[in-house]
Amino acid sequence: MTLCLRLLAVAAAIGLLAGACGGNDDDDGDRRERVATSTATATSSPTPENGTASPTMSPTPDQPPTPAPTAGPTLGQDGDGQPAPADQPQEPSLVLTPVVSLPDPIALVARPGTGSGTGDLYVAARAGQVWLLSADGDEPSELVLDIGEITTDDCENGLLGLAFSPDGSHLYVHYTDLLGNNQIVEYPMGGQRVRSDQGRTVLSVDQPFCNHNGGHIAFGPDGHLWLGFGDGGGSNDQFGHGQNLDSLLATMVRINPEAAGEASYTIPSDNPFTVGEGQPEIWAYGARNPWRFSFDRATGDLWIADVGQNDWEEIHVLWAADGWAPSANLGWPLFEGNERFAGTATPDDLDFPVHVYSHDVGCSVTGGHVYRGSAIPHLEGAYVFGDYCAGRLWALTIDDEGVDTRVELGLSVPQVTLVSFGEDASGELYVLSFGGTVYRLEPAQ
Repeated sequence: MTLCLRLLAVAAAIGLLAGACGGNDDDDGDRRERVATSTATATSSPTPENGTASPTMSPTPDQPPTPAPTAGPTLGQDGDGQPAPADQPQEPSLVLTPVVSLPDPIALVARPGTGSGTGDLYVAARAGQVWLLSADGDEPSELVLDIGEITTDDCENGLLGLAFSPDGSHLYVHYTDLLGNNQIVEYPMGGQRVRSDQGRTVLSVDQPFCNHNGGHIAFGPDGHLWLGFGDGGGSNDQFGHGQNLDSLLATMVRINPEAAGEASYTIPSDNPFTVGEGQPEIWAYGARNPWRFSFDRATGDLWIADVGQNDWEEIHVLWAADGWAPSANLGWPLFEGNERFAGTATPDDLDFPVHVYSHDVGCSVTGGHVYRGSAIPHLEGAYVFGDYCAGRLWALTIDDEGVDTRVELGLSVPQVTLVSFGEDASGELYVLSFGGTVYRLEPAQ
């Protein structure tokens, strides 16, 4: 049985619906109103698209109680992206098990070469803290880095991304400084701790506005550091960065972060713009606000979730078999999802999304990971992702013909604000909520 059929069978067994749809997102003012309506009193933290004040939360992490499993929403989508009839919810096959409570957790990574099989897990909080999670969950998490004095969590700013070098010797953080500009800083590790007094700035990128910062950061299977930057904020690509190869905004960047002489990083020789037009750091461009990307640990494929504006959210895949499509154009602002947004040009290098969904379903995509763990066999090879505003989790598959199938997992983040996913060294998935909890995705008992 193929992966798509297995997922559809699982969805049918738990009384949920499958579907594919198309998409991006609304203008900023409309989204704020929609989020306020859909989340009611859940939280005042910003989406990765829009900024509002963050809630006041306790600075001391502790272990939350384990809630009983609850069924997620049952709204599916038909092949045209329209709402399908809701089915009656049944007991879900998966649960979100609370792991730890932290203020505004925004990124979780495993440090390579550590821990007993899963790697030591580190969680970043948007206000600027990095926590080492206790191995058994019985002890409080330990604060190992605090850059709260040099960042701010207003609007869409703050500590946004976290990554370890492939050998685990260095930690890289991606944050916005007090002026709102992107900073990528390297810290050496000393045991399980971060040597905070030895930080080295790798790359700085000026931002003209406080939203669409991107902020994700990850090492690829090529050993290079990949970064995602938004288009500079506002709406309608008002600063003109989407199709501008002379700016690092609205791009996916690929660099070697090791210093060389006076240079704080170097450019891989096979980057597509090392000769001729364009900034040599750029690998792909035309992104609006890439809110989480990940590499499939089995195939190397690069999955990019790009937040939309008026109508559609979108997911792109740069296939490893195609060399990650160097110089790929993700389309913004020429297209929003698969629909024309601005201008008339359709460049030959345009990379249309493999999946879109409309704002009838959600309003701000949160990218996840292709599942490669062992605890949930029926998810093997499926891309697990969600939506910040709806709080819902889905599994997405793409068959050999490029047909996309999205399946409801029957789960919602309790306080809706699904801001990020993480992956441990064994490939098991974690879900982060601005409601203040880190969850692990597990089979229901």
